[in-house]
Amino acid sequence: MNWSLSDLMKHKEPLHFNENLDLKEDLISRTSEILDVNLVKVDGYAIKDRDAVLISAKVTGAIVVPSSRSLRPVDFKLDFTVNEYYVEAGTNLDRFEATETVLPVQDDQIDFSKAVADNIILQIPMQIFSPEEQDGKIPMPAGDDWEVISEADEKDAQIKQVDPRLAKLKDLFNSEDSDPK
Repeated sequence: MNWSLSDLMKHKEPLHFNENLDLKEDLISRTSEILDVNLVKVDGYAIKDRDAVLISAKVTGAIVVPSSRSLRPVDFKLDFTVNEYYVEAGTNLDRFEATETVLPVQDDQIDFSKAVADNIILQIPMQIFSPEEQDGKIPMPAGDDWEVISEADEKDAQIKQVDPRLAKLKDLFNSEDSDPK
């Protein structure tokens, strides 16, 4: 999805687009966190806004990412909106809010497919688990002399476990209180 900024600026009416993008090769080459990508549907408008073009699009699809715990493949549904302003390089950006995404355009070309791919990478959560891992149906990983435990189990273990070097100290104050001086 490539457009010329100058062509979009000439449109008086919003330009509607509805396309399926094959971003698999691009996304897999850019990050190891994506194992597979289905076709990504992009439906939106390019709207002239004074000295800028606002491209607003709804992105839907699915990617496959590794589970944070077991590295098993997990399907992750994509459903988000992209709102980006494109302006000529050197344009005064004071009129835009700090929360708005404003991108200067070099050589009059907008590659919106790259913007969609960038936003897909931003959508990947820090932790993702398969439905079985979320339900506790798959045990936590373990090996020789190690195991992964939940935060709740860790807190319980810390309460129950007393360092043997400190075990004798627990009676120290009891013996001082009973010892008259």
